[in-house]
Amino acid sequence: MVDAVGSNPGTGSQARSALESGGVNGFSHAIFGLAPGEDSGSETLGRYRYQAEVAARDCLAMLTQDTIEFVVCEWHEDFVVAFEDGSVELVSVKHREEDQGTWSITELCKSGGLAHLFDRWCACECAPNVRLRLETNAALNPASGNAATLARMCGPQPELTTGLADMAQQIARQMLKVRWKQPYPNIPDTPQVRRINEIELPEGFADKVTRFLAVLEISCAPPQRQHITDVNIQRILAPAIQSLQLMHIDLEATYRAIVERIERANRDENDRSQLAAHIADPSRVRYSTQMQRRISRRTITRDIIRQEFVYTSVQLPTFPRGQAPLVAPGGAKLSRKLRRGELPSDEAAFAERLRSAWFTTWSARRSGLAGDETDLMNLSLDVLNTAFKCRSHARAEAADGNAFGTRMNDLMAERLTVDTLSSPPPFLLNDLHLRGLAYQLCDECRFFFSEPFDTDEEAS
Repeated sequence: MVDAVGSNPGTGSQARSALESGGVNGFSHAIFGLAPGEDSGSETLGRYRYQAEVAARDCLAMLTQDTIEFVVCEWHEDFVVAFEDGSVELVSVKHREEDQGTWSITELCKSGGLAHLFDRWCACECAPNVRLRLETNAALNPASGNAATLARMCGPQPELTTGLADMAQQIARQMLKVRWKQPYPNIPDTPQVRRINEIELPEGFADKVTRFLAVLEISCAPPQRQHITDVNIQRILAPAIQSLQLMHIDLEATYRAIVERIERANRDENDRSQLAAHIADPSRVRYSTQMQRRISRRTITRDIIRQEFVYTSVQLPTFPRGQAPLVAPGGAKLSRKLRRGELPSDEAAFAERLRSAWFTTWSARRSGLAGDETDLMNLSLDVLNTAFKCRSHARAEAADGNAFGTRMNDLMAERLTVDTLSSPPPFLLNDLHLRGLAYQLCDECRFFFSEPFDTDEEAS
């Protein structure tokens, strides 16, 4: 079982069609003005790496959970998980050194991300399809009425409801105090007073904080910085690879490549604005090419994750070991086409065996997720492109009216290789598998080894 990451998405309606002017693009939190490259300290870089590794947990979950559609890296500690049902989860990552102790409510609001998440949620107009998650490696203060109690009061079905109204007022005042020194545009600016209990709550603000807590999860699941790499590899990546029945994957190299890809998305310095509101309400970007490009640069999809797989150099057998080879259904049209192309009978028999090898491999290693058909289509387009080039070359070499199928087949054997594919295959393949797929596509009448003809008429 792959570790569950985040909460299960709930069905929610889309956000309203537009924010008031000056919303997301005018967000002025100080962190958005700090470029990662401006602080090269090892501690800072270590925190950025940790934040990318926390995001990697949700990205790796896409390999086995088709409910997650994509992940968008916003800025530094933030990312957005988008689900197939239209709901989104805004995630903030807060690393805390072990010698700093547990989180208190005051620290959670001041530097632990609660005020930041609240402001992002408001920027999304508190839309019903938006949920929130605070991810931290540190524990919560277990004292009565402190941070651990707060966590139990969060979510749509809180474990603890007694004292919820008082807790909401406490959080509200803490956020208002934070607002005195940090310019969160969606938190009211109230007069400063000496004692926090003297802060006068604006009308309706405590109720809004109560609704905020109802969509919030505070998670202490991420491991410590020195352990997160090993935990993510062994508890998430390795089981996912096993579930997908992939072989010869270098787990450590693959994990490094995935985290580095997330880091590149995190450090897109051309875009420092919040994107969550646009992701929560896709209609806002439908006619904005610029915003679509911004989101695309920061988006991690299931296909992107799979493209980062690093394979070992072990030679892959054409038929998977440990199982009986399957015989591919069909084959009659391929046989007629090879005969019309004047291929020798032994080469035709070899083509049929390779078609069965492809069928056996594809049946065993396809993921079972919705992306399978897209993977197959992309791979098929590469194979067909090479087949058409081979046919054109072979036809040009043949005298007028002469068969060119044998020469075309020879060229395919030379040119149809894994190394020449435009993008990595969805799982480990060898060159014979690609030829088997080519013969399958020929059997499906995607191309011919001669000039086109009616294969049904040929049968009669």
